[in-house]
Amino acid sequence: MVDRMVKKEVEQHDEQTVTLGFYGDEQAQRRFSINMMVTNGEAQKFASSMKATTAEATSSRGEAKSSAVIRAEEIRSSLQGEYPSFVKSLVRSHVASCFWMGLPVAFCKKHLADKDTTMTLEDEYGKEYKMKYIACKTGLSAGWRQFSAVHKLQEGDVLVFQLVEPAKFKIYIVRADNLREVDGALSLMNLDSYARQKQREKENPENDALDASITKKKPGKSVAIDVQKKKASKPGHKSVQPAQSENDSEEAVSEVFEGFRTLDFKDVKGFENFSIIVDGVVLDAEFSTEVRNKYYKLCYSQRAFLHENLTRGLNYKLVVGIITETVNIADAIKVSVLATPRFDFSNWDKTLLAFEHMGMNVEFLRVKLRRLVSIAYETDDALETRRYFQYKNQHSRADEEIKNMESKLEDLKGACKDFSAYIKSLKQKAETHQNKFQKEVAAPW
Repeated sequence: MVDRMVKKEVEQHDEQTVTLGFYGDEQAQRRFSINMMVTNGEAQKFASSMKATTAEATSSRGEAKSSAVIRAEEIRSSLQGEYPSFVKSLVRSHVASCFWMGLPVAFCKKHLADKDTTMTLEDEYGKEYKMKYIACKTGLSAGWRQFSAVHKLQEGDVLVFQLVEPAKFKIYIVRADNLREVDGALSLMNLDSYARQKQREKENPENDALDASITKKKPGKSVAIDVQKKKASKPGHKSVQPAQSENDSEEAVSEVFEGFRTLDFKDVKGFENFSIIVDGVVLDAEFSTEVRNKYYKLCYSQRAFLHENLTRGLNYKLVVGIITETVNIADAIKVSVLATPRFDFSNWDKTLLAFEHMGMNVEFLRVKLRRLVSIAYETDDALETRRYFQYKNQHSRADEEIKNMESKLEDLKGACKDFSAYIKSLKQKAETHQNKFQKEVAAPW
């Protein structure tokens, strides 16, 4: 139900002037006065018309969608014909929950690749967004959430997809809310021509009749008034509904099954098709190829994405750190030995437990750690095995000391030999010098 109804009244009408008051919400009351040269009868007729069309202001959101679709179809018809295009109305699953954008099956089979690929979406400002196209499900998955969030898409908005390259769409956005605002502004510009239009109708009964409609506006925004020219119709003639876009036939099925169109690990055919996607954002660029390859092998061992149940809304840097550290711990487990300290096993398990609390599927690694700890430290042979390694290490250290001492002894022996040769050379010189001194001593006075 509409929270606030647009109130209307004909405050005054005479042969010269008709004044209409339009009231919005409590935040902004606006009054528009329209001076027209009309008779009393015409003023009454116009007031009755406005009263009858007030009900249209409380129309369902589906009618607003139809207006947006019509505008989108107009945009599509103005595009270059050599590039295929289609119109897509947004439903809840496109902008909330699973964030999956299903595309028309016929269009995909005719114009898009028959295998998974990376598609580019370019908005009206030329900014490009990369996302994953799943061929078997004819839809956009990884990356669509980012596009939806950046452009603040809402249920009821309409997109025009134009395929400008084999793997690139140009996107035109028609917003349901903005459409009503634009229509209201245009209507206010046209209201002052009401009297002239009525005068022309008198002169030529076949001229277009004026149909005024007041469209409901959300609280907090100005009242929107939509006045459209329609062809005069015979009594009882029903208005023609706008033509459906080519994907309307799929819309009902799309809304039912959108929630189930999530990428399963079984759809990943190999490492080249493997992407790390968290909350609809592709994080492949945050990892080295080596880390991604190791993480893919871990996921493949469990036939599931280990991160698929991570708590929503986590900082992406934290998610990257969790995945990277999981890979590092898995590598450390693979190279662990019986002599690996129990402290290391304990630290790894505590880290993995923290990741598990945040939704990371690492239970299989923790099970592996518990088995290794049990074998290395808790079995009957564990004590003897540890003693063996302890004594072996002590023996190795003693043997190393012996080798060091032997090496030092050899060095000392070599030094002794060098000193012996040097001493011999010095001895001869010393004796010669000593004899010279003694001769001088023994010489007569």
